[in-house]
Amino acid sequence: MEEAPDIDYRGVLGRYALYGEIAAGGMATVHYGRLLGSVGFSRTVAIKRLHPHLARDPDFVKMFLSEAKLAARVRHPNVVPTLDVVELEGEILLVMEYVEGESLSRLVRVAKRDKKPLPPRVITGIMCNVLEGLHAAHEAMSEKGVPLGIVHRDVSPQNVLVGADGVARVLDFGVAKATSRASETRNEHIKGKISYMAPEQLARGAIDRRTDIFSAAVVMWQALTGEKLFTGEDVATLVYAIVSDPLRPPSLLNPEVSPELDAVVLRGLDRDQEARWPTARDMALALEKACPPAPVREIGQWVADVCGDAIEYRAAVVAEIEAQSSTNSIPPEPAAKQIPRLSSKPTQPEMPIQQTTEPMPAVQIERPITNGSAVTPAGVGVGVAAPAAPEPRSRLMIAFLAIATLVVLGSVVAMVIFARAAANDGANGAAPPPSVSTDETAISIGTSKTPVVPPRPTTSSSAKPR
Repeated sequence: MEEAPDIDYRGVLGRYALYGEIAAGGMATVHYGRLLGSVGFSRTVAIKRLHPHLARDPDFVKMFLSEAKLAARVRHPNVVPTLDVVELEGEILLVMEYVEGESLSRLVRVAKRDKKPLPPRVITGIMCNVLEGLHAAHEAMSEKGVPLGIVHRDVSPQNVLVGADGVARVLDFGVAKATSRASETRNEHIKGKISYMAPEQLARGAIDRRTDIFSAAVVMWQALTGEKLFTGEDVATLVYAIVSDPLRPPSLLNPEVSPELDAVVLRGLDRDQEARWPTARDMALALEKACPPAPVREIGQWVADVCGDAIEYRAAVVAEIEAQSSTNSIPPEPAAKQIPRLSSKPTQPEMPIQQTTEPMPAVQIERPITNGSAVTPAGVGVGVAAPAAPEPRSRLMIAFLAIATLVVLGSVVAMVIFARAAANDGANGAAPPPSVSTDETAISIGTSKTPVVPPRPTTSSSAKPR
């Protein structure tokens, strides 16, 4: 049984599990990653992790995050989408869609090493994809419909990913501006990228979409020939070559390149911005006419022939990562880095039950109970709909009304009893109590129709015995 590949689990940052490296560069390392969803959803991603010294630079981080937000507006099949940007625990992560494939840089290098052909139709198909992706970025709009003016600034073979599906995609939109700022004083880093820069970029002149077109033409020249267009032992020599060396047509090194294809590439390499192709799409259309591109099926087969072993190995790593995450076998993290688990309790806190020391009112108000089916907040049906409990204020009002009703009823009953007693005393010749009025008052009691008039009080200090 074939041994499973080592996935090199690194830990969890935020909601992402981090695994081993796919590639490394002067700015960051690219890792396998896994989005860990809250309800069991997960997804394999590629995570670009900035080097620590860059993640600690406030100016760089600010520019990087700003540019990455703009890059998220670029949506096109020929652009690797930016899914998320994470700033957490001193780390800066750029989360991208994982694409099974290989960089154009490695494809060209391995093809040359193994003496495998670089068919112009395949290169044209790849570069048409690249140019369409660049055009989509150049035309990107903000949420309010305002052009963003995005320029890649770092179009190079390393930033072109050719998928096993035969589709080429552009990487790292929006981060080159921040990278160039951080590397202005580090010649050893920019030496590897300067080979693809346009003259106006080196001279710090006006940069627009035609700057990316120049870089794309350099990439295509290199892909067609297997050689670098501009070389130099140091930065000064390399800059001089870009600005002054005569431009050779690709057909000098690859006889399969037609004169029409030479013309399209050389126009893209014109040092005068105004003389270049006005848009990346214009150059793509010209390439299609000069050399009809290979279909994606043919491009995918060429990628498999050149770098099939590496792609198969990475596919096995991804399969192992997905198998582990699907069985929840990701090793636990320390408490500081654990992803918060979802609680079974509702997110809104329950209202506390209010206690009262007041006695329940003596008079209870009955409410009709309606038979039927009621649904509780949790969605469980019950047989009878119970009346809702009154609020604290309603309880006080009910108690007050009950007490007031009792007082009124008590007063009425007392008056009736007192009147009966006074009538009886009058009939027996007794004097009424002092609190009763001495005016003659007729009071009708029971069924008697004869008014009873109490006598006037006598001056005697003692009442006549009964």
